[in-house]
Amino acid sequence: MSKAFQLGFVELGTQQIERELRYYTEIIGAKVTESEAHGSAYLSLGLDHHNIALRASAQTGMRCIGLQVTKDIAIEDWAARIKEHGLNPSIKTDARPGVSKLVEVVEPGGHLLQIYSEMSLPAPGFGARGIVPNKLGHVALMSPEAQKSAKFFEDVLGFSITDRIEPAATFLTCNRDHHVLNLIAAPFQKLHHIAFELKERSQHHAAADLLSSNQIPVVWGPARHTAGHNLASYHFDPDQVLVEFYADMDVFIPELGWFEPRPWHETLPLRPQVWQRGTLTTWGTKYDFDFRKA
Repeated sequence: MSKAFQLGFVELGTQQIERELRYYTEIIGAKVTESEAHGSAYLSLGLDHHNIALRASAQTGMRCIGLQVTKDIAIEDWAARIKEHGLNPSIKTDARPGVSKLVEVVEPGGHLLQIYSEMSLPAPGFGARGIVPNKLGHVALMSPEAQKSAKFFEDVLGFSITDRIEPAATFLTCNRDHHVLNLIAAPFQKLHHIAFELKERSQHHAAADLLSSNQIPVVWGPARHTAGHNLASYHFDPDQVLVEFYADMDVFIPELGWFEPRPWHETLPLRPQVWQRGTLTTWGTKYDFDFRKA
């Protein structure tokens, strides 16, 4: 089946690229694979050409996300499929290092997507300092059109809805992780957070120590969520991008329609469900989140 199967990268704009670069190399532990004279840097977590891209910009925050899709159909066919759903995709060649061809489109929630099937694999290896997470795991996106976005990701890119927190959040996956996207209904369009998977739950202790020694406060956690059950903590990067570290995320079995059993599950088997709304305060504003169960 032609579908997306992983979150490949997040590109962030920044007015202080050296400060952001220090954070993503020294705190996160990513390695620079390529940089450009006009103020861009591409960082790998171990295998891909990049999982984080930093670009000098007057505006801070997320510029786009990259989703990797299966190679069973051509990029041109992906563009045609997207166009059939009323959007205006464009095919770009050599638009970013490591990717020879991609489809660029603004999804219904207003966030820019770059969809590609192949990225070069320089395999710089995992870092020797910093957190050194397993992977870039998911992003949470806010917009007034979160439900239209969810339908787009389902119908066009083959995502599955795993859980909802009514009326605020919809969790979707394109692989076995509980969620690769969290789409949050909000009166404005913004990145809520990006998330990195830790090697194991005990790494939260080392992560908290490293953050503290660099005067970076943890704003919530570590504690276990409801939807997804990931053991999570949150802090801000230097540009006030909210960053989550997590472990123990639920593993979805699409063939069965439930999650692999875990001792902390409320029911066995645990199936996708609707959770009661909770609250997370960031940027001085309360946002609906998933801290309590109905």
